[in-house]
Amino acid sequence: MSEGRSLLDWFGKRRESVIMNQIRSHALKVRDTVMELNRAVAAVGNEEKEKALEAIKRLLVSEKDADKLENSITEELSKGDLESREREDLMHLVRRLDYVADWAKEASLNLQLILEADVEVPRSLWASYRMMTEELEKAAKEIKISIDNFGTDVEVVMKHEREVEASEHILDDLYFSTKKEILFAQMDPRAIFLMRDMLHGIENSADSCKDAADIIHILVTSDLHRGR
Repeated sequence: MSEGRSLLDWFGKRRESVIMNQIRSHALKVRDTVMELNRAVAAVGNEEKEKALEAIKRLLVSEKDADKLENSITEELSKGDLESREREDLMHLVRRLDYVADWAKEASLNLQLILEADVEVPRSLWASYRMMTEELEKAAKEIKISIDNFGTDVEVVMKHEREVEASEHILDDLYFSTKKEILFAQMDPRAIFLMRDMLHGIENSADSCKDAADIIHILVTSDLHRGR
């Protein structure tokens, strides 16, 4: 890629290329993974165990698809005409986004263990988890919109990546209040252990979403300054 040519320009000229389609598809699969986690948590809160297990099954499929796309994107990037710096930045973006799905999967597996162990968890605590997964789903959707607009509308890209930061602040507050709720809840020790690990999975997924948004911000800001 020539020195004066921006990454956003590269995206704009390759909107229908294999790699761009894969990047958008990857963001979609990551979003779907997080959506299924939210559906599973909502189902548990409504005492719909089978519905929750079905959502977890769909989540695992979406997460596996996201992993496959990540590997394919990495391979395609290694063949492309981007300079090494831009290639590495995109690889970091895809990897961070994949972590969103990875940690959502981790949270879902702990949820599955809670259901299999049939341990009692207060409904108020499930309500707190539902608020967290709803906000995480919102962040994943914002990242998807941001990536969909790469190479076409910089303002839209920036607007939606900033929304991820807002969600991350909300999730931070919810994380600490929910952790406190676990600490003072009267629960089976197995439930405490699994709910804590599930909480960490949600938090790490949110952090990875924020990391991906930060990379998008850096990519766009760098290109805007280069174009001046």
